Formats: sequence, C-alpha cells, structure tokens
Amino acid sequence: MIALGLELQGQAALACLEESDAELIDGLLARLSPTSVYRRFFSPAIRADQFRASLLTSEQYERDSVAALEGGEVVGLAQYSRRKGSSEADMAIVIADARQQQGLGTPLVAALADRAAAGGITAFAVSIQGDNFAAIRLLQRVAPGTRLNFSGGVGEAVIPLQWPHE
Repeated sequence: MIALGLELQGQAALACLEESDAELIDGLLARLSPTSVYRRFFSPAIRADQFRASLLTSEQYERDSVAALEGGEVVGLAQYSRRKGSSEADMAIVIADARQQQGLGTPLVAALADRAAAGGITAFAVSIQGDNFAAIRLLQRVAPGTRLNFSGGVGEAVIPLQWPHE
C-alpha cells in the first residue's frame, strides 16, 4: 500500500493498493452486502479472486485504484480501467456498507481523477443502475450538469476530467 498523504472525514486516509494487498481487498469484499455487490458489479456475486483481478493491469487493460483506509482496513475503493492506448477509462466505486453516505465517495473519485489525468486519461465512463440514488447523487456532486442516458434501467455517461474537483 502506498499512502497518498490525504486524510478524509473521520480517521480515513487515501492510499493506492499494491498486488500484495490482497487481504485488504478480500476484507472489503467481505464487508459488502449483497446489494452493494450487485450495485458495484452488476452481478449478485463475485469471487474474491475476480475482484482482485479487476484491479490489476493486464495485457489489454491499464488499471489504477485509490482506497480509503480506516483502522488498517479498506473501507472504500475507486478504480478505473482503460484499454491500452485509450484516453477514456471506465470508472467504478464501492464503499463498505458501514461507511456509505459519509463523505468518502467524492474525495475518492477526485483523487482517482487526478491520477487518471496524470496518466493521460481525459474522461471517465460510468454506468449506474437507475435506482442507485446514492451513486447518482455522487455523480451530481463530482460532475454537476452531467446527464445519464438510460437504457434498460442503467444510466450511462461520459465525464470529462476537467470537472471542478478539489
């Protein structure tokens, strides 16, 4: 884990995870309710090895993530994944159930956006389930004026990384 030196509300701090942090990632997954798993992965279940693999760069994808840590545990994770050579990346976020709606999402997304922009990414693509009101509110906070285009109950948007974030 690499500390980013940023403190969040409460005792949480931001850090970047490394491959050796598998136990921390597994711990976050264990603290997610079935609803939170479904909201993040659009699937009723995911194995820990699949979650860990989704965070690692592969032959086709470059990936990065920023974690919120509290008491030695990951309580939130924002990540992006992009095809190598692309300037747009898919972005996703998940917060442990006990820490949802406590102000972690906005700084996680802002820190991830800073890392992405430094790596040449110009926009995030997001997909949000239509009844995930907390995620929709987060989108409105980090990218005011962004409109979701809905199809099949899922809203999609592309967010330029020039949005005003701290």
